[in-house]
Amino acid sequence: MEFITSPLFVFLLLGVVATAAFMFEPTALTGEWRELAKRYGTPRRPPSVSFPAEHVQIGLLGLTQIDAHLDDEGFWILIAGPDAGQVRACLLIPWDCVRFRADKQDKQYFQLRGKDPIDFLVSRELGNALQRRSDRFELEDQL
Repeated sequence: MEFITSPLFVFLLLGVVATAAFMFEPTALTGEWRELAKRYGTPRRPPSVSFPAEHVQIGLLGLTQIDAHLDDEGFWILIAGPDAGQVRACLLIPWDCVRFRADKQDKQYFQLRGKDPIDFLVSRELGNALQRRSDRFELEDQL
């Protein structure tokens, strides 16, 4: 019992907790990102990045930085790692799985198809481009 109250143990415990908190990356471990990675993950990479360093919000979590590209194949999401040059995952979401829902202050709200719809908030610039693409595919689906 004396070991638990010793200053060395307290500092050791604080060190372990601080290291774990520093290394914890919630976006890499949350259900929404994991579900998207399982459903839309691809080893391929987009030919370029149209929207670098975008700050998005997925689900109930805070902002996450991604690189994005839009083309006829779909909505490419590159999830950046701790180092800006490192990329952990690449997702290719087909246009029929992206739906515009509403404007929210300075952001736009979309839903991505998953097991349950996944809420996705993006900047207005990226949102306008996503909305044009997803609306076009929604209209083509109705023809």
